[in-house]
Amino acid sequence: MLSISEVNFIVCLFLDKSAIQKYNSSLTKYAIGLCKRDLRILVGLLTGHNWLNRHLKVMNIRENSLCPLCDEDDETSVHLLGNCPATMVNRNALMGACTLTPEDLRGFHWSVLLKFAKNSGRC
Repeated sequence: MLSISEVNFIVCLFLDKSAIQKYNSSLTKYAIGLCKRDLRILVGLLTGHNWLNRHLKVMNIRENSLCPLCDEDDETSVHLLGNCPATMVNRNALMGACTLTPEDLRGFHWSVLLKFAKNSGRC
């Protein structure tokens, strides 16, 4: 189990380390309350260290980093959550938009991002 300081560090990171957010106690409490599987998925989404093809290619586990859902772009957290055309209908239903920028994604509670990722079948 992660310590509170480790979760606080993770809370400060968001989406492939592209931006540092201020500490948010609500997000920390949410993350601490997750089961181990969901916490692993969430941390992977937020840091980019996950089982999506782009990271697997970086680790030399996969030869192809393309998204298997759309075959149009590298499969990253940002692509899956905000841009993949294959998940556009679900994204619109859950998040209210067909495409989302990383800045847009930062405005969603982590529970929404986790739910969307799990519903995609890729996490």
